[in-house]
Amino acid sequence: MNNDQLKRIQKILIGIFIFLAVLVCICLAIVFLGSRKTAVVSDQDTKELSQEQGLSDATAFLPDAVVLYDPMPEISFIDADGKTLTLSDFTGKPLIITFWASWCPDCHEQMMIINECAALAEEHGFTYILMDKLDYDKESKQQAFDYLEENQIIPATYFDDQIQIYQQLGMHNVPTTYFIDAQGILKAVCGKQITELSVFEAYLNNTLLGSEAVTEAFVTDQMGTDGGIHTEYHPSSKEQTSQSDVLSESQGLMLEYAAFKGDHALFDTTLGYVEQNMRQNGLTAWRISGGKQDDVNALIDDFRIYRALSQADVLWGGYSSQLTDYRTQLKAYALHDGHYIDFYDFKNKQPAERFTLCYADFRAMELLAEQDVSFQTAYENALQLVENGRISDDFPLYYSWYNYKTSAYEETDLNMSEAMVTMLYLSEAGRLPQDTIKWLKDTLADGGIMARYDVKGNVVTGYRYESTATYALLAMIGENVKDPELTGKALNKMEKMRINDTKYVYNGAFGNPDGSGISSFNQLVPMVAYAYCTKEENVVQ
Repeated sequence: MNNDQLKRIQKILIGIFIFLAVLVCICLAIVFLGSRKTAVVSDQDTKELSQEQGLSDATAFLPDAVVLYDPMPEISFIDADGKTLTLSDFTGKPLIITFWASWCPDCHEQMMIINECAALAEEHGFTYILMDKLDYDKESKQQAFDYLEENQIIPATYFDDQIQIYQQLGMHNVPTTYFIDAQGILKAVCGKQITELSVFEAYLNNTLLGSEAVTEAFVTDQMGTDGGIHTEYHPSSKEQTSQSDVLSESQGLMLEYAAFKGDHALFDTTLGYVEQNMRQNGLTAWRISGGKQDDVNALIDDFRIYRALSQADVLWGGYSSQLTDYRTQLKAYALHDGHYIDFYDFKNKQPAERFTLCYADFRAMELLAEQDVSFQTAYENALQLVENGRISDDFPLYYSWYNYKTSAYEETDLNMSEAMVTMLYLSEAGRLPQDTIKWLKDTLADGGIMARYDVKGNVVTGYRYESTATYALLAMIGENVKDPELTGKALNKMEKMRINDTKYVYNGAFGNPDGSGISSFNQLVPMVAYAYCTKEENVVQ
């Protein structure tokens, strides 16, 4: 083989090598880009999965067989000598029980502050006991005693013999701590370790004062101005909070809450703000923004205020003139051709051409019709519009709104807080269908109820997360349909968004741990839910 042939072969080999090198680079680039694409999709899936789990994950460790604000089930356990005791042996004083085990690392974290917690509990009149998860496999009495002695743990321990209580209460985790008031009512439960005294103190306050009262204190102190409740909380600036809008929605919810709680002073302070700042046009302006009231009302809030006034008049009397005035204004501006309408635009003298189904507060309509028969037809028409607005048997919820101009329901996506209000009012009227209740319970059990659905029942993209207010409203629905399990599970979901930590001024609020994401609606609806579920029988419902 001569030199020319060798050079030719060499060039061919170099060409083949360059071609293979380019091919390898292209393949590597494809693999890299593909992996980047996969990673992006994976990140998005992870984000959505995290949002979907949201509150569901946080409630996974909570016991299944207890209901907040219901009596704690009777349980039996043994002391160090094998003597049997029951929960009723501890009635008369508020009680805290922490279930634990000596082998449990999370329990060890809680035990690091347990003596401080016990001292604080005793200072507030609580009895604090430990309940060892005694299974005779991973745990024995001697192991428990050795751990307590070695770590100088002060609270007395009792034993859940053969983990009977663990199974009876449907528990999933140790440590789990129950906070029970002096009447044996379960006021709070924490399904994970408590590692800060300020968090423990927050649970104590919830038990002593009531969870709704703790939230109320935050709202009035941090979001209120002269009886007006501002929509947005800014943890860095109270002045910025006070510059946010005041909505008739918030005022109506606070009036409802005050009436349910029997708080006359709070009711009058809230009502005073409405009358002085929001009623220049007769009905209540839906918003105060920049110190100026809007020229449009919102029927749902006028109903809510009228209903609260009716409750207040039963409780304390003295509101007949305001009730008469509201009836006059509602007759003039909320009725059109025998139908209720969403709003009236006072500036342009224009009635709405729609009816939003969640505005159908049937109890308020009944109260109006009882006093003035001219409201009766509109009440009956609204009831028919809502019941005919059922979407389908597969998705047994209700359309968002009805268009009077086209005589048709609009197939817009369902905001689930609004959809829950529609179902709440139907449940109050005894007209919520069983298959709708089943859908709520099944969806709650299957990962939770998301923020928005289309009319086919699919979660809308970007709304795969849960809402505090949605679960508060669901708890009230459970109360109306006499399903304590539904109420309890909804309250558990709701409670996982509560900030329990007394070192923050926003302790008791529902939002993010850093104080962001706190809105008036997501504070007031849970307050109303707790007051609603424990309301006095003599309050007008």
